[in-house]
Amino acid sequence: MLAELSFPIPLRRTFYYQLPEELELSAAPGLRALAPLGRREAVGVVLRVLPEKDADLSGFKELKSVTRLLDEVPLFPEDAPALASWMSASWGSPQGLCLGAFYAHAPRELPPALPDQALTAPAAPAPAAPEGLGALAARLAAGEPGPCLLRLPALELRESIYPALFAAALKKEGSQGLLLVPDLNFIPPLAAALEPFFPGRVGQWHARLTPKRRAEAWAGALRGASAVTIATRTGVFLPFKDLRFALLDGEHEEVYKQEEAEPFYHAREVLLRRTAALKAACVLASPCPSIESWGAAASGGLARYEAPGRGPLAGPAPDVRVLDMADYPGEVIARPIADRLRAVVASGSQALIIAGRKGYASRLFCANCGWMKRCPDCGPGMTLVKDAGGGRLLLCRRCGRREPPPQVCPQCGGRVFRDYGSGTQKAQEAVARLCPSARIARFDGDVLRGSLKAMRAALDGFAGGEADVLVGTRIALRELGAPRLALAAFIDADSELSGADFRASEKAYRGFYSAWRLLGAGGELFIQTRESGHYVFSRLAEMDYPSFADGELAARKEFFYPPFCRIVKVRFASYDAGALEAAESDFLRAMEFLGAAGDGSEILGPVTQPGQERRKFLSEYYLVKAATARASALCLEKARLLPPRPGVKYFVEADPHAFL
Repeated sequence: MLAELSFPIPLRRTFYYQLPEELELSAAPGLRALAPLGRREAVGVVLRVLPEKDADLSGFKELKSVTRLLDEVPLFPEDAPALASWMSASWGSPQGLCLGAFYAHAPRELPPALPDQALTAPAAPAPAAPEGLGALAARLAAGEPGPCLLRLPALELRESIYPALFAAALKKEGSQGLLLVPDLNFIPPLAAALEPFFPGRVGQWHARLTPKRRAEAWAGALRGASAVTIATRTGVFLPFKDLRFALLDGEHEEVYKQEEAEPFYHAREVLLRRTAALKAACVLASPCPSIESWGAAASGGLARYEAPGRGPLAGPAPDVRVLDMADYPGEVIARPIADRLRAVVASGSQALIIAGRKGYASRLFCANCGWMKRCPDCGPGMTLVKDAGGGRLLLCRRCGRREPPPQVCPQCGGRVFRDYGSGTQKAQEAVARLCPSARIARFDGDVLRGSLKAMRAALDGFAGGEADVLVGTRIALRELGAPRLALAAFIDADSELSGADFRASEKAYRGFYSAWRLLGAGGELFIQTRESGHYVFSRLAEMDYPSFADGELAARKEFFYPPFCRIVKVRFASYDAGALEAAESDFLRAMEFLGAAGDGSEILGPVTQPGQERRKFLSEYYLVKAATARASALCLEKARLLPPRPGVKYFVEADPHAFL
């Protein structure tokens, strides 16, 4: 008998091994096996056991034998190879790497089990169902499987709501839960909130665990010793004895998309797939859910629930003011913000200034009326760049459309145009000029790259009152928690709205909401823009996310973006312009099948990296809009099989979250 094994290596193939006679009866799909691979022994996973006559051995010079089996029963009650195959088709990584993600952290030898008394300690009485969520708690208590979407008014409510949901879902003895969080800093307070109801049975899983603690956490989930495991992204691949409930905190967070290294995947989609296979309940929670999840709820794929209220902040909601920068030409910080900032600092309160995203994004606007050119094909504001000859042109960073700058403003007939854009350093200098005595801290990508200690010092110092003003990018909003601010201001909101990412409006609104919820009663949120007519701003007066999400969903449908299609990004890079063009021609020929069925599938591009005219290295990408999962998988397969071109590198990514 033979065993077909898969190894966590970047090869798109499996391997056949002879099964020693003593292993033939015990070998089964899903078991780990130790076997020779090249000059070493490696751990693989048995995909199937079959007679030698049924195997295609044409590529094997000799058959080696399995050394030994590492398990008596499969580690995963669901079909892990089938899940890995789905991951491979969805994101394009080799199936061996996808399957390896499930087994990557499995210790060869499991640590000894914990004493039984640690598992039977008395628990506190189950908490009452949170206000307005009785229907969701009843659904979980009844053991009803399926996915749900929970919109929380504020992140601070998690520590009261989540324990009640887990207590309701895990009433059956031996049942388990998984809580995925986007940041390991969220784990300690959530663990403390869950511990009274699951004493001694709250496990943790994250990158900073020691090897011993990691092995214990993995074994605790597998054996059922952990009733609830709180984990970061890779926790989606943990084994469970009886997983009945999973909750994804901050389901909109981009950190759940693994795109730094293979295997590529999105933890949200993997979690939904796993819980469906296990017939378990799954809740996706967020103050501002992703439009993909909102669309799934609108179509009936997710049951939707909403916790009432604004959160723990008492008093009237903060004011929101949108400032049209056409009224404040040449000002980095508009006068109303400057006046309020001086008053806030003088009163001893704190202010948060949010500049544009990392990097420089310049726009061209009419100096007279503030008109800004938008792409007529796909909607976002166009970026001002320079071509190879030093001339100026307008570029859409989403679809690649290029056109010369206008000579005359179509709105007012003006002929004077100016650039627009502000970064954190420029904003910090402006704040220092306005408030010379203020203590100013900065938090952006440069601080993050510098050191983790410096990052925490900046945030903790601001939260503790050591700084009067924090200047940063929107990444500061998630890290801050809930300091009592009197003022929050976005001084370059257009950098979000004019981005290449089709999720730009969604991310911008989420940033505004995050800042708004940090403000106490009487606080003020200011937003500087040259696109005051953008529909995002019309949804800010009441911070009505459902209204915004419905509008955004309609816009996605009109321009054919997710959740109505699947996106594949294919990038080419080379020093040779001719070779780059030839590679792109190969790609376009391979994609001719798209749209043949009349399903609306299409290709956008090429989109050129900004500033490329000043470099010898060339880089361009295309966006494929695939109407179906099958078309997306075929696109990934055909892109992977493109003929190699000397001097050209290919980068293929499904469901991209990073653009220019």
